[in-house]
Amino acid sequence: MRVPLLALLPIALGTFASLASARFTDNVGTREIHARSFHDGLALHQRDILASLSTRELIDALSEQLERRAGGIVLCQTCNTHWDANREGEGLRHKKHDTHQLEELWRCSKCNKYLQTLSGANAHRISRNHNEVVHFGGP
Repeated sequence: MRVPLLALLPIALGTFASLASARFTDNVGTREIHARSFHDGLALHQRDILASLSTRELIDALSEQLERRAGGIVLCQTCNTHWDANREGEGLRHKKHDTHQLEELWRCSKCNKYLQTLSGANAHRISRNHNEVVHFGGP
């Protein structure tokens, strides 16, 4: 199909007119300035939030995070197992079990018994002559 060149002239003129009247403001410089101002706005917002908190609140929040991170050992007396307290997903499998969070824990590998105190672990070693008592957690 042949189209006469003069038939395309109105389309070409219309396109040229719309391009001539358009204002192109989207260039790399304006995008960088916009992104920088957006990030600066976020930084100011975060700084305002931190400035509104008192030193005591910040210390309390950090202390709570450290306590959660320190964790310890969790003992499930129902299953006779233990795990690191930082592994929160493990606690979901033992949701309705008798669990206790401890700083330290000892386990006799000979009789598979958990002991919750150092004196109890030492008494177990001496009375039963089980020297295979392993220490978990704590210093």
